[in-house]
Amino acid sequence: MKWSQFFNTSIGKKLLVGATGLFLCSFVLVHLAGNFQLLYKDEGKAFNAYAQFMGHNSLIQFIAWGLKIVILLHAFIAIQLTFSNRAARPVKYAVNPGNATSSWFSRQMAVMGSILFIFIVVHLAQLWGKFHYGEMPTKTYEGMTEPLKDLYAVTYQLFENPIVVLIYVIGMIGLSFHLIHGFKSACQTFGLNHKKYNGIINFIGVWVFGIAIPVGFAIIPVLIYFNR
Repeated sequence: MKWSQFFNTSIGKKLLVGATGLFLCSFVLVHLAGNFQLLYKDEGKAFNAYAQFMGHNSLIQFIAWGLKIVILLHAFIAIQLTFSNRAARPVKYAVNPGNATSSWFSRQMAVMGSILFIFIVVHLAQLWGKFHYGEMPTKTYEGMTEPLKDLYAVTYQLFENPIVVLIYVIGMIGLSFHLIHGFKSACQTFGLNHKKYNGIINFIGVWVFGIAIPVGFAIIPVLIYFNR
């Protein structure tokens, strides 16, 4: 079987969803580390320098565009799998099996994934799009010869709006539910589900990706709002 044919099968699609999902898991770790620089009391110097590097380094930009393609691919294939599974079982069970056949998280993946995808589009439009293609103030810091785009000030201004803060918190709830199931599911897809490793996989999936990372993202706009 050709590779193109293999990735058109259900198993091939699940492998693609798992691989792209694990790649996105690594991205959120890096992104969160960069975002924490918004909390530094340095008038945005560290965060704006970070944004300048991430926004203009050729290698980083290549990876960033690849990341956007991965997000779209991940969402597209996941939707395909959802509809394929429904088509394979056109008649619903007379009695809902509930937790007997799947976890609550797995049954909500389509909903939470949709919430997360909408949030990503809004987030990119509000900050990434404005940074690269819109008008943005600049700021020159001591020891620097050229001004930096002041994404720090734009972000703080954005999070002065409680509705925006609420949208970001809801988006992170969607991320949390998505990661709790997604990380474990990806590990199962690649055959890592074993009683010897399940404990650490569940710990990383729930407490690191499912709780710590989304809470870390959500707490940034909340702290900015209450300390403005």
